[in-house]
Amino acid sequence: MEGKSNNFLKRTIIIIIGVFLSFLTIFWKGFPFFIIVIIIALLGLKELDSIAHKRGYRPSYILASLLTLYFIVITVYDIHCFNYYIKNIIITFIIMITFIFQLLKKDYSKILAELSITIFGSIYLGYLLAFILKIKDLPNGNYYLISLLIITWANDTGAYLIGTKFGKNKIFPKISPKKTIEGSIGGIIFSIAGTFALKDWLNINFNELLSLGLIIAITAQMGD
Repeated sequence: MEGKSNNFLKRTIIIIIGVFLSFLTIFWKGFPFFIIVIIIALLGLKELDSIAHKRGYRPSYILASLLTLYFIVITVYDIHCFNYYIKNIIITFIIMITFIFQLLKKDYSKILAELSITIFGSIYLGYLLAFILKIKDLPNGNYYLISLLIITWANDTGAYLIGTKFGKNKIFPKISPKKTIEGSIGGIIFSIAGTFALKDWLNINFNELLSLGLIIAITAQMGD
């Protein structure tokens, strides 16, 4: 029991520090925040690459990084000097280079999986993460991002507390052996509660608050 308490304390301290630093960076304007998002994306990609290597796969981190950067740039800036065809040509070229790079390897047995990891990782960490920058550009975008962090933190805390105390039924034992159905439900409840706690800040109605809390909880748990 003491070990679990210490683990929770360490986890809480790390989260508080992370949230505090996130709050600081959110209020940075322009290019510095853009660089922060790119660094987060590349670090996430590196973590995905590390997980793949542990399972015996060798995706291309360099090419995945190029794809990730490309997705972030075109999603955020919607470069007008690049028309629809040029954008597609660029992404097709990078994907083809990725495919050729995989073909140069001696072991073809995992080529499809490694290609999928490279491309999907880029979309997941490039295209999706780029929407943080688009949210920031909205009126009151900084406060929306802070709300997103708080609700996500509430989900993580609820999932951990309820899962540790009551978790018995594994939700995806092969993918994430420590996560339970009870913990997942706890995360959803805490996420929705966090959303309602911010109702004056978000200025949306009951159904929208409920939907937002549910969507953030499910998305956060899938991403985790």
